[in-house]
Amino acid sequence: MADLEALTEDFWRFSLETYAKPGVQALSLALQDDHGCDVNLMLFCLWLADSQGIALESSGVGELALAAGELNNELVSPVRSARRWLKSYGETAREGLSIKPEYDALKSVELKCERLVQRALVVRYRDGVLRRSMASPVSAARASFTAYAEAHKANPDAVKRLGELADRALERDPF
Repeated sequence: MADLEALTEDFWRFSLETYAKPGVQALSLALQDDHGCDVNLMLFCLWLADSQGIALESSGVGELALAAGELNNELVSPVRSARRWLKSYGETAREGLSIKPEYDALKSVELKCERLVQRALVVRYRDGVLRRSMASPVSAARASFTAYAEAHKANPDAVKRLGELADRALERDPF
């Protein structure tokens, strides 16, 4: 298997490209904010499906969620909360009070924290989690998201949105 840095960089690049596709960001954030889903773990499922035709089993999703959990809880979430709070504060603050430099700094730190989570996911995956090969990237992503929904005890709306995310994220440009 390729080295850790190459895999992590490939995953990061895929994440940026996929997140920029129409509807992916909105669906990902809705799943995060409304259903407590982990955007990096969802992107990881999509990356494995797209790059290797791999679907994760429920226990594999659970192991990866544990690998990212502490970083998400103790690092990413507090930084994200601070960034969101500052944005809200800036929208209601007195005229002339610019928070843009601080907001941009927090956003940069949040992205660095997200990269750390992604590295933790790659490391845990390389250590071995239950997975299987699938016929197509979309079927692999949908199978991983079914496992994710089971492990996450997701409600029907989240399950539906995860399926939409798989379709949008892995949609191929026909040209």
